[in-house]
Amino acid sequence: MLRRLLAVFLSGCLLAASSTFASAQTGAYAEIVSVDAQNFPQVSALLDVFNANGGFESNLQPSDLTAYEDGQPRPVDALTQLEVPVQIVVAVNPAPALDVRDSNGQPRFAGVVNALGAWANSQPTDSQDDLNLVSLSGSLITHGAVQEWFVSLSSFKPDFRKSEPNLQTLSIALDTASLPVSQPGMKRAILFITPHLNDPNIDNSIAPLIQRAVDSKTRVFVWFVDAPEEFVSPSANAFKSLALQTNGSFAAFSGTGSLPDPAIYFAPLRQIYALTYTSALNTAGTHTLGMNVDTPQGPIIAPSASFSANIQPPNPIFISPPLQITRQPPADDPYNTEILTPETQVLNIVVEFPDGHKRDLTRTTLYVDGIIAAENTKAPFERFVWDLSAYNDSAQHTIVVEAEDSLGLKKSSLGIPVTFTVIPAPRGVQALFARYSSTIILSAIALAGIALVGILLRSRKPHTPAAKERKSKPRFEDPLTQPVASLTAPPASATKKAKTAPRRTSWLPSKPVRVADAPAYLIRLVNGGEPASVAPIPVNEKEMTFGTDPVQSVRVLDDPSISPLHARIKQTDNGVFTIYDNGSVAGTWVNFDPVPREGRRLVHGDRIHFGGLVYRFDLKQAPPAPEPRVISKK
Repeated sequence: MLRRLLAVFLSGCLLAASSTFASAQTGAYAEIVSVDAQNFPQVSALLDVFNANGGFESNLQPSDLTAYEDGQPRPVDALTQLEVPVQIVVAVNPAPALDVRDSNGQPRFAGVVNALGAWANSQPTDSQDDLNLVSLSGSLITHGAVQEWFVSLSSFKPDFRKSEPNLQTLSIALDTASLPVSQPGMKRAILFITPHLNDPNIDNSIAPLIQRAVDSKTRVFVWFVDAPEEFVSPSANAFKSLALQTNGSFAAFSGTGSLPDPAIYFAPLRQIYALTYTSALNTAGTHTLGMNVDTPQGPIIAPSASFSANIQPPNPIFISPPLQITRQPPADDPYNTEILTPETQVLNIVVEFPDGHKRDLTRTTLYVDGIIAAENTKAPFERFVWDLSAYNDSAQHTIVVEAEDSLGLKKSSLGIPVTFTVIPAPRGVQALFARYSSTIILSAIALAGIALVGILLRSRKPHTPAAKERKSKPRFEDPLTQPVASLTAPPASATKKAKTAPRRTSWLPSKPVRVADAPAYLIRLVNGGEPASVAPIPVNEKEMTFGTDPVQSVRVLDDPSISPLHARIKQTDNGVFTIYDNGSVAGTWVNFDPVPREGRRLVHGDRIHFGGLVYRFDLKQAPPAPEPRVISKK
């Protein structure tokens, strides 16, 4: 009798201490659960922070955390405490001790089911907890909702009297707890319901299972259901060590009294922190993230977690760039030799991020032939105004755009060739008269007006000798009364002038027209090949254009068959002349063959048709005529 009273006393002491036994200090810790770089450069992570008593460290602020990205500190931008579901495995280790009944005939296991039923009924209907039930025979239900799980528990009716408890149930529970969780941040817990085990080597047998639980961060809560005298047995002590080392809890139950509320066990496991910070990475690949947490009890360092980031430089692309730009005098002043239009060209670009992570830009630069032509260091970055004032010669230039983002990553686009065609203003006397025609006409009118006024003023003077002579001889005002000179002999004065004037004969040639010196000439042909009585056209420029438009053409050809810009002749430094047709309507022909698109080289004596006009191409220094070859026939 005394022995039984002592056992009851010891069980009461254990029951009083069981609620705090698992709260023994096992060390505060922090763990980075997952890292997500999909919204790079914003990196997010889930963080667990637990104090030395196993409770979740609440109410932390972003300033309490410092992220270490590849060992470099980065401030935390935002920190939010979230509630997450728990993955719970209830493991029942059947044995005769669970079927022992009280004075009312109620087995001990019924008390366990009632305690779990009260907890299940207190859970919200939308609970996302992942519940599992296992026993010696294996899993009874996996990934079930609370009510579904409790129905399976209520239907569990093993033959306790014939069951032999062992650690196999705990091993199955650990296997089930290691299954993938339904969402990141969920924590794992096992509620192990067991009696004592008749294993004299239980400490060594349970050690590997304890290590598995510690490695997987699985908390094990033990409900030791047995007679009070077994509460101090070796197996009971082994299960207490299991709960202590896994940050769980131990409770003994003999069929009387009450069991702890499981909600108390799982409450710290439902909390987690979600944080974000701005990354400074600029290379793709695998990186590490560590965390330093300042808590009221002292700093906690979370071990580094690895994550991958796909980081690529921005890709700038031109939007409909001009492939050809024509610069010429203004339309309202076609003879202006100082100004060419357009003076600027607007270029638009779009910047893509191949890695899918859009970032701020810090610079976009336009290069022309490798030299900076325009640069944007603030928004808008997608528009350039290209100054064209320096491009006064026909040529081809290559444009490239470069973009740099907030991470210092930069990339250039492919080069795009842009062809410049510069049409200079017409020059010479004809252009001068054309440009200032209105001024010349007004000046001529003004001079004529001045002369007319002078004549009128002079005619109105009445006292001149001529007027007096006309008054004294009024008879000569009538044409019928005018004297007629004799035609038999010329007047003396006329004879004198005839003797002194130089004689001019009609057969002497007129003074020849001077033609500018040039390496080649175009000689106008008429009547099937006869040279026309017009001056040859000197070909003395590197590029000469021909047409009816004086703005576009250096040499104006006046004929209905000629286009505004009909053709051009280019001269190289080694004296080679090439003729090109400029898409004219009537065409350009050399020796009755049309000029191909790539042009045709001219040789001495070639006959050129500009539409309906015919010219002969002559070099200033004609090549020597080939010597005749005599071919004998046998």
